[in-house]
Amino acid sequence: MTSKRKGIEGFPYLRQRGRSYEVRLQVPRPLKAAVGKGELKKSLGGDLAAAKRAYHRTVSELQKPIDRARGAFPQLDVASHMPREPSLDDIEISSYHHYCRMVELQRGKVVSLQGETQSTRQGRIASLEETLLYHVDRAEAEDWGIMDIQARWKIEEMGWVLSEKSPRFKYLCEMLLRARLEAYRTELRKLNGHFAPDPEADPLFAANPEKDAKLVTTLGDLKKGFEAEKHEHWSLSTRKNYKIIFAVLEQICGFDTPVSAIDRDYCRDIAKRLAGLPVNYQKSPLTRGRSVAEAIEIAHSHEMKTIAPATINSHLGKLGAIVRYGRDKGWIAGNPTADLQVPDPIDPSEKRDPFTIEQLNLVFARSPWSDNGVSTKERPSRYWAPLAALFSGARLTEICGQRVDEMIIEEGIHAFHFRHRPDDRAIKNGKSRKVPVHPELLRLGFWDFVVEAQTAGREHLFPDVKPDKLGKWGDHTSKWFSRQVKSLDLKGRNLSFHSFRHSFEDALRRADLHDTPIGNALTGRWTAGVSKSYGSKYPVGKLHQALIEVGYPGLISPEPWS
Repeated sequence: MTSKRKGIEGFPYLRQRGRSYEVRLQVPRPLKAAVGKGELKKSLGGDLAAAKRAYHRTVSELQKPIDRARGAFPQLDVASHMPREPSLDDIEISSYHHYCRMVELQRGKVVSLQGETQSTRQGRIASLEETLLYHVDRAEAEDWGIMDIQARWKIEEMGWVLSEKSPRFKYLCEMLLRARLEAYRTELRKLNGHFAPDPEADPLFAANPEKDAKLVTTLGDLKKGFEAEKHEHWSLSTRKNYKIIFAVLEQICGFDTPVSAIDRDYCRDIAKRLAGLPVNYQKSPLTRGRSVAEAIEIAHSHEMKTIAPATINSHLGKLGAIVRYGRDKGWIAGNPTADLQVPDPIDPSEKRDPFTIEQLNLVFARSPWSDNGVSTKERPSRYWAPLAALFSGARLTEICGQRVDEMIIEEGIHAFHFRHRPDDRAIKNGKSRKVPVHPELLRLGFWDFVVEAQTAGREHLFPDVKPDKLGKWGDHTSKWFSRQVKSLDLKGRNLSFHSFRHSFEDALRRADLHDTPIGNALTGRWTAGVSKSYGSKYPVGKLHQALIEVGYPGLISPEPWS
């Protein structure tokens, strides 16, 4: 008696047969004679989670004899079935196949960016590192267009219908670039004598997935696993920010929701519900202590102001992180949150103005900058933090939370080492970075101030600054500066301490460094998914060469610190 086969939602080629799971691929009719079979299949055992994790790799392996047969019969239109738009799962399977093909093609042969074939092992390593760095820079800049030709070839090869203007085409380019990066890393590891599976490999292309992972069946299981793995790396602020999306998942979606129900429509519905959440609902007298669902109902009935599109998208970004975690573990098919955002009628560049040169001159013409910092000797952050922000682009909490031992001299260059300290001073995106001290800060006496702090044996650079309850540094300095802006009656959208960072971004634009890899390295604008291990950090000397190009023509310098 034949066991009835049951399909697995989100995994079109995966079937359950009795207590085990297997992948089954139908061979196109014109290729059956060449392949020797009408169907290809492989058993993946009785663990559904393990079967899902092995799914992409297995489909790619089974696809190879079909591809070989397809190559032997180029005159046949084996994609003559009705063209269709690929699913996210189709794209990820195809990207895995592209990765396998890349690994095979570059085995024992590396061509440099200049088109030269390298014959020696050291030559291949050097060329591969250069090529990898180039593609990491493209990924860091989200320049997915570098893969558009390969994406078009893949669409033609698979017989898909996909507009190049669609988000799914962008996703295909992104997945193909991820595949290429992982193939380069795989070859580079082998050239350096490392043949064991890479524990830090991109999960989509990992060769040795965990076999004992717990089977996740509900949204509650997913949230619990995500939080357990990520929580210890979060700052207090990040933990607070995740509370709202966790509350939405529990109180609106329900933790008993099966993960198989998490698809694009499900995520769109969450976005719609978030749009009804009132501003500061945990503080408002009407909604304080209420559940998320109740707060949304109260906001609707009382016509309360609801959260802005940028805030909704921030919550959706956190939802996306949870969903991607489930995808990478093999519990969710594809990424149904890809490119899911609420349209924001206000461009990000229009939400906060930078300071004009005239405004900066007004600011620095008054105390403490007009009296050499004498009036704020007990509160040095008031003199130095605004100047450091203007000439480094650093964030308030980065500057005000700086420790004395994080002020360094490297390659003969004075620099900030903004270290990520999760339990004390967290850096956004969790990445430490080094930023040279701008020559103008040195001229004003900043390093003399650093030496004073070292001589005094201080732990923190600014003794007048303490962290708040969320671990953020510089709140009192920021409020003091906001009072300065208000008293000067400066005009502009949301002018505040953070406007210095916007001014620095404008200075990068004038130097043709804005949104470049080295410009982003200075400001700490890192792109998710880019490897930490291969060439993503610049030496301090090169950063210094870029920073000295950053200036403010027409700025009247304040009086030096004394």
